[in-house]
Amino acid sequence: MKENTLSFRDFNLNVLDSETPGRTIIFAHANGYSAGCYKYYHQALQKKFRIIAFDFVGHGKSESTLNFSNWLFFRDQLLEVLKSRISPGEKAIGIGHSLGGASTLLSCKEAPELFEKAIVLDPVVLGFRITTLAKIFGNPLAKVAKKRRKQFQSIELVRRAFRNFPAFANWEESVFQDYLDSCLRPTGNKKEVELCCDPEVEARIFSLSSYRVFSRFHGIKTEVHVAIPEKYEVCSPRHARLITKRNPLSSVSIWKDATHFFPFELPAKTLEFIESKL
Repeated sequence: MKENTLSFRDFNLNVLDSETPGRTIIFAHANGYSAGCYKYYHQALQKKFRIIAFDFVGHGKSESTLNFSNWLFFRDQLLEVLKSRISPGEKAIGIGHSLGGASTLLSCKEAPELFEKAIVLDPVVLGFRITTLAKIFGNPLAKVAKKRRKQFQSIELVRRAFRNFPAFANWEESVFQDYLDSCLRPTGNKKEVELCCDPEVEARIFSLSSYRVFSRFHGIKTEVHVAIPEKYEVCSPRHARLITKRNPLSSVSIWKDATHFFPFELPAKTLEFIESKL
């Protein structure tokens, strides 16, 4: 994957492009992670497709800010990257996980002429009830993110400690290594490292779920394939069906014994699912 930067408003985005022949896929990552966390998929799919991936503002190697007011900020980054990379009249396949899945769906709604289809992996589609509760009591995901440490004594400490956290305990080993390689960076203070995504950025993103954004998931006409865990947290079967009901080619897959992190925990199964929908 060739790496370069793209100017988005006042920020530089880190963009990866395989520049390989084939239909174009644009990958969008989850909140708090990076494009590099999906290296397993990039490497597998670039044998037949052109892969474009990027770090959202505040993630990976892209510049950071807390100056954004809703998730359309992330939708607009995806569209800016895509428009800068494809030819007029060309369509791409959008693939996204979590925030990246939501941003892909919002992009399909905003600019359907740019998308052949979309494959979204547990997109964050919280709905009116959860959004209302979050506004009253605060978003629990934001509260957790705010408490997250930013700096660590060494990468080896992160490697050992994170494996004890439920969110990382079942990751496939090579994917976990990709996380370490792309989501942490040296601070310059001996062996100390820090998260590329400041916990304040991650928390702000979670806190900005809104009715305005949720309403935009209605009426998506693009072919969309949604995969969610049976024990869902961020996208219910009802909301998945809402997303897919306008196109007869769309589908919803509900996975047993999976979590929100299934792209990292079950990469072979997830890749098989993606390939079956391309």
